[in-house]
Amino acid sequence: MSVATRQNVWVLARELAEAIAGTPEVQEFRRTEDAVLADPEAVALIREYEEAKRAVKFSRNAPPEEQQRLIERFLAVEERFNAHEAIQAYWNARVALDAFMDRVNAVVTFPITGREAPKVKGGACGSGGGGCGCGG
Repeated sequence: MSVATRQNVWVLARELAEAIAGTPEVQEFRRTEDAVLADPEAVALIREYEEAKRAVKFSRNAPPEEQQRLIERFLAVEERFNAHEAIQAYWNARVALDAFMDRVNAVVTFPITGREAPKVKGGACGSGGGGCGCGG
């Protein structure tokens, strides 16, 4: 690949990134993320949710009664988490953004591989894809 071709790729990638940043999906994601981060109740609930989820995950060697108590606590927190309007708006925006980016990736990948990009798990609040880290 020539230097000029590589430079063209970087220029086009930058243009694509700027175009993506202006899409309704990204704008809605940013708006809902800002709303969650500005809501102390939502932030506290996200932390509580992550803590309860982690406690269940690491309770594998705990006695069954302790595991059950941690699961019940997690389910109670999860119910509040799922009912929180700002968190759910963020979650829905993240799902829409992930779907949009999957479509973009498929378009970019097809000329290289001759097939659509594989579907990848991820995104959402706490899947390690950034955002609020809620783990939803």
